[in-house]
This record gives sequence, structure tokens and C-alpha cells, in this order.
Amino acid sequence: MKLHFTFFCTLFMLFFSVPSKGQDILIDGEFRPRFEYRNGFKSPLADSLKPVGIGLQRTRLGANYKSNAIIAQFTMQDSRIYGATDLKQTASLGIYEAYAELLLMQGLSVKVGRQGLQYEDGRLFSTAPWSNTGNAHDLAMLKYNNSSFQANLAFGYGNKNDILSESVYDVSGMYKDISILWMKKTILNGLNLSLLGTQEGFQEGTTAALLKNLYHRNTIGGTLELKNDSIPLSFLLTAYTQSGKSSVSTNLDAYLLAFRVNNKFSSSFGLSLGTDYYSGTSPETASTENHTFNKLYGVNHLFNGFMEYWATLPKGGLIDYLAIVSYPGKSKLSADLTLHHFLLAKQMIVDKLQVKRNIGSELDLVFNYKLTKEAAIQLGYCSYFTTDGTRTLKKASQDSHSPQYAYLMFTIKPQFFETPEVK
Repeated sequence: MKLHFTFFCTLFMLFFSVPSKGQDILIDGEFRPRFEYRNGFKSPLADSLKPVGIGLQRTRLGANYKSNAIIAQFTMQDSRIYGATDLKQTASLGIYEAYAELLLMQGLSVKVGRQGLQYEDGRLFSTAPWSNTGNAHDLAMLKYNNSSFQANLAFGYGNKNDILSESVYDVSGMYKDISILWMKKTILNGLNLSLLGTQEGFQEGTTAALLKNLYHRNTIGGTLELKNDSIPLSFLLTAYTQSGKSSVSTNLDAYLLAFRVNNKFSSSFGLSLGTDYYSGTSPETASTENHTFNKLYGVNHLFNGFMEYWATLPKGGLIDYLAIVSYPGKSKLSADLTLHHFLLAKQMIVDKLQVKRNIGSELDLVFNYKLTKEAAIQLGYCSYFTTDGTRTLKKASQDSHSPQYAYLMFTIKPQFFETPEVK
């Protein structure tokens, strides 16, 4: 959705009005330019092609309102690639979030509108902070929250236009309807169990008879996490299953297993080990069956390598063995070095060639430096080590660049206005 800039300014002037007692207003922003060097990012780059440098920028301006009865969030966003528009571009902005939350009673509320979802570690539902646009859903949500238990029950139903009768819904990557149930329980201090179930509906076809019918994809599972600052050891266990249909004529039966264990040996050294297992479909499987897990609406960049070679999972599934050496840093500097080793979960055949299950390794090195409370810098360098399996799966020739990716990102989050604290 696009809004004229003058309307946007008028709206924010209203937010700046003097608040009544018991009302809190926060107006903040985000300026996040990122400069990338791509030489085999997402896929090996042929020697005949030249690596590229690219600049991206995400700009946000948000207003948050809180009272004893209402919470409202309104966030405008501009996402751009440097050089994509001419010098005379007219000012326009789009909506990232726009919702209101009505507090019904202590711990119980209803939240309606466009809103980002972040559940567990963001594997299946994430606001996708790395993305230049982020993720948000149009939902109505019932929320419950107390000191040891949280629950969300949400529902969404989409249409492409302002219509008078049911019509084709073909918005790329979107469901026709969705139901979500998420619950989180604190078992012990630092030990939490969360459960997540979702059902998505998709139209069976484009004819009048099929528009009325939906096929459904069901995902259910959860995460057990131990994270307590008073002890050096932490871990995370994740398990999900998927059922229903992946298309109108294809049955879905898939699963995801993930494990992380972290140990902070000192204030300047930590080590994490883990495995992600996404089920896959073997060549012998009938065309009406699908065993490849779908990552839904999670964050792609955080899992399975920063170079995003497997952001879309191979049909044969994926096994990711990883090790992370971290320098938490006592002051402003921190760093992480991550090594991934990738295997296919099931055998695959591409262009009549059998893909070797070893599909490569990746090394990611990231430095974070906090300049101030409102500004930070992140510098990253990544290298992918291809194998015959990588090249067959990506349909790349032997004559390719050695895959490398580097970036420099600035994140600046100014706070323009906050209701003065009443003393």
C-alpha cells in the first residue's frame, strides 16, 4: 500500500499531540543501508560473468501508542536498491505494520491488523530482520499472557482485490487462509517449552467450482529451550511435522529436527554445535507424495548459511552440521565464526545425473560493533566450498568463480520522541 508523504506527516503530527495522563507515545526510526559484494551468492557464478557490488537501504518510521486499554503500532517503510530510481522520484511510502491491540482484561487482548510474527527462533515464522522488506501478516489475534504462560490464537483470510464474490487468489507465496496456535510455558527458571500449530488453506484451482474448495497444509511441533544467564550451558531442541497437501494432487508427509548446544567457556569465548535435518523426497517416491519439508515464513538468512544456497530446500531435503565459535565481547565488539557442512537428506537426480549427497560447506565470519545505543555496524565475509554435488544441483559448470560474499551494514535507530516520564 502506498501513502502520500503529506498524509504520512499529518498523521505523525497527531501522534506528537500532548498525551493525556496514562498514555505513552514512542516515535522512532530505522536507517539501515547495506553494501554487498556478490561473487557466487546463492549459486556459483560462471567465469564468464562478473561479480557485482550492490547497495540496499531500508528506512522505517514508527509510532507506538500505549494506554490502559489500547496498544497501537504504525510503521512506515521504504525499501530500495541504490540506483533503481531516477533523481525525480516522487515521495511515497508503504506500510510495514499497522495494528491495534485492545486490552479486554488482565492478560487478555485482541490484536487486529498487519503485524510481524516472531515465534521461537524464527525458523517458521519470523519478522525476517535481515530482509530489506521484512515479513508481516494480516491477522486477527487473541492473546493471553501471564508470568509463566503465553498463548496466541490467530486467523487470517486474504483477497487480492475489493471483490463482491469469490475470485482467484494468486498472490505469490501467500495462503488464502491461515490459522495459528502458539503457546509457551516456563517450566523452570530459564527452561521454556513452546508449541506451534498452523493450518494454511490454498485454492484448489481457478475455475468457479474449484474456487470454493481449499486444500490444506498442516504444521505442528515445538521447541524446548534452556537459556539461563547464571549457567554457561544452553540448548535448543526443535521438532516439527507437516501433513495434508503440498498441492491439490500431492500428499504431504514431512518433518524437521534441529538441535543446538552452546557453552560459554569464558566472557570472551563460546562454542556452539548443532544439526538441522529437513526431510526430503527420494526419486522412487510416487509423484502424488511429497516428503520435503517447507520452511513456511521463517527467516532464510539466519539458518543454513549466510550465502543462502539452501534458502529454498532441495527436493531431497537437507542436513546441516554446524559449529560456531563466538567472541561475545566485554564491550562494544563481538564476533562469530560459523562452519556449515551440507548433505542431502535423500538421494536426488537432476537432468538424469545422480547428485552426490555431499553438497558443500560454508564458512561465515561476522563482526558486530556497537557504536552507540542507537547505532551499530556489522561486517561479514562468507565463502562457499563447492563440490560435484553442489554444481550438479545448482546446474553450474566447473568453470565458476570461487563463491564469496561480503557485506558492510549500518543500523541506526534514532528515537525521535518519547512521552516524558511522570515523576
